[in-house]
Amino acid sequence: MKNQDIRLGDKVKFLNDVGGGHVTRIEGKIIYVEDEIGFEVPMPSAEVVVVERLEEPSQEEPVPVRSPLIVNKVEEEKSVTIEDDEFVEEEPQHDDNNPRIYLAFLDAGIKDDVQTVDLHLVNDSNYHCLFLFAEMGEDGLAREVFNGRIPANTKEYLGGFPASKLDSKWMVQLILYKRDKPYQLFDPLNQTMKIRAEKFFKEKGFKENDFFYEKAVMMPLIKNELERQMENLSKKETSKALKEKGEFKIKNEQPVRKKRTDIIEVDLHIHELLDDTRGLSNADMLKLQVDRFHEVIRENEKNKGQKIVFIHGIGNGTLKHEVRRLLNTRYKKHNFQDASFREYGYGATMVII
Repeated sequence: MKNQDIRLGDKVKFLNDVGGGHVTRIEGKIIYVEDEIGFEVPMPSAEVVVVERLEEPSQEEPVPVRSPLIVNKVEEEKSVTIEDDEFVEEEPQHDDNNPRIYLAFLDAGIKDDVQTVDLHLVNDSNYHCLFLFAEMGEDGLAREVFNGRIPANTKEYLGGFPASKLDSKWMVQLILYKRDKPYQLFDPLNQTMKIRAEKFFKEKGFKENDFFYEKAVMMPLIKNELERQMENLSKKETSKALKEKGEFKIKNEQPVRKKRTDIIEVDLHIHELLDDTRGLSNADMLKLQVDRFHEVIRENEKNKGQKIVFIHGIGNGTLKHEVRRLLNTRYKKHNFQDASFREYGYGATMVII
């Protein structure tokens, strides 16, 4: 049976490994298989083969697949309906003043000699979201492309398209809300977004991210303050704004320094990364700190045995929690431990590549 025929519920076995199980979800070219003891294992579609199909697929239109944001969190996946909104768990590290919602594009491979792209909507916030994507016709009238509702802290598969067809402008409308509890009321979002999917491949736009095992293009639908101020600047203007203006002035590259010949020390405190934090929310600062963490890990990926001490401090524990979460998920191939208590107290983590 061909790989593209793999469907939810199919019983599969691994080609290059022992084991198999039933397909629980499909994201692009990654198949998630629940084995006999209940663990969900991600496998490339090319490395699994269908051995049993329990029933013929329904002729009805498939229901979009929603899944947790943390891609390797092992748990039974449940469909979410309006009635069980209240059971969606909130993430305490999210800044409710700056909800983050993305349109994600994944490389779906070449089918019938045509490059295709998979679209996902990612709700990385504690708000439920009503959404509408529409394309404007030459007659000035809108044509609905997608519409629906996505619960807090989930992602939803919207569909696959030829990359050449995603060369257009979409009108995007979003309404955010919470159920059964007070929340900050946001104005409905109404904006235009330009999509040039073919450029993703020419410009190597697919990047590592926290939501998918595969690289993806993550387009923010709700921009934070820094993104709004910088989106219309050229690279040269952005550099000038960062270096010469009082706001968002970035320090020279100095957080990474070698304290000993065998240990790289990286201070993630925000005052070591920025001279001025005016205008930045807690979420903006956390993103800058986490981006620095990713950057240093990537720079040392091939330096096996390299020890890196990330100084995150104690504070309210948000940065430490995020660093440990990434090490337990995205970078779990690397070992880590508390750094020397004598030198850093409880405020640092040592990573061994």
